[in-house]
Amino acid sequence: MPAALKSTILKNGPFVVFLLLAAVWMNTRINRTIFIDNDMFRHALDHTSLLSFLHTRYRIWSGRIFIEGALAETIRYPAFWRTLIPLCAILLAYAIWSCTLRPVLRTGIGIPLVMGLFLLLPHEVSEESVYWLSGFYNYLFPISFAFFSISVFLRQDDAGKILRFLSLAALPVGCSIEQSSLLLLFCTAVSTARRRTVSLYSGLYLTIAAAISAIVLAAPGNGRRYVAEIGNWLPEFPHFDTVQKLSLALDRIHRTSVSTDNHILLAALVLSVCFLAFVKRNRGVQDVAATGVMLLNILLMLPLGPRLEKMLSALRCDRFIYDLNWVYLNTYVAFFLTLCMIVSILWCALSLKDSITVLSFLLGGFAVTFLTGLSPTIYASSHRILLVMELSLVVYVCALIEALLIRIRARPVPRLQVPDPSSAA
Repeated sequence: MPAALKSTILKNGPFVVFLLLAAVWMNTRINRTIFIDNDMFRHALDHTSLLSFLHTRYRIWSGRIFIEGALAETIRYPAFWRTLIPLCAILLAYAIWSCTLRPVLRTGIGIPLVMGLFLLLPHEVSEESVYWLSGFYNYLFPISFAFFSISVFLRQDDAGKILRFLSLAALPVGCSIEQSSLLLLFCTAVSTARRRTVSLYSGLYLTIAAAISAIVLAAPGNGRRYVAEIGNWLPEFPHFDTVQKLSLALDRIHRTSVSTDNHILLAALVLSVCFLAFVKRNRGVQDVAATGVMLLNILLMLPLGPRLEKMLSALRCDRFIYDLNWVYLNTYVAFFLTLCMIVSILWCALSLKDSITVLSFLLGGFAVTFLTGLSPTIYASSHRILLVMELSLVVYVCALIEALLIRIRARPVPRLQVPDPSSAA
């Protein structure tokens, strides 16, 4: 065996083995017992053509024509989605590594690290957006393509022609649902404003992304579905004002922010405290306040003893708003602490190396999650609407890891003091 080939196998072998094991493990978690939507799309083309089906859906239900077309055509073939689910997870890991850890960790270490963080997503979120087939097609599939496309756009000066072409080719998928399209438009618009120049690639990219997003968001079916879902899930929804609707989204965010299963948020808070305490210089009052808020939220997320649990239960308020819960003071105290936690994370992100990139993901992730409060399915959609926000936290965690690694590597190596023989004499 040639020495160069042997060296390549030894260098990349563990990386390939890890990806194969991750793919096999993810396939064992695919949940085929959730039949909601799956059966409908499995038989969607039994008595009609694909174009007729998509035209009807666009008029009466949804603008997600690309996703629903892929669903109707491929859900009958297990080999397709069994291959695509792990591939999308790997693509997502590559995109996040490219945006954050590329300068400090090579591919063979950085991508498995991000994959490991991805597999730590809250169980309810991953169950509904990754391992439920319809959930995968509507969430992980487009979101992974959106993240990949964003990652190439952000480093377009270093990306080759093939990568830039692939980023454009990913737009029909990445912009095919509302959350991922809005995140993509926001992140790329911030990057363009920061550059202050628009290249031919940037102009073409933004034009295609805006056109596809407009097709999705302007579908007549969106309005009809909105009216239908009010009657199905939340009849009182039309009587809420904007603040009340956004408070429903805050309720969803708060509930997951105190969950002991949210390992990504816990890692983000712990690493943020480490960053503010040991890495950031010239700390001020804002840093001390942010550290205190994060430490309190860490306590709220940890399983503690009965006495401490009783003391913190009022602050945790780990239930959704229902009936008369809105009259309790601790509901508003809990919501206030959640808002303080979000502001603290954003404040910490301001001090990171590439703060604009991280902030654009975080602001976009939180914003598109808050906007779900404008839909009457805010509770019916359950945990899958949190996927974009959780992945923006993964980006943030990776940026914190990068900052900590840079600080560790910058520390001077202590030199051993060798005694001078002449002085001893």
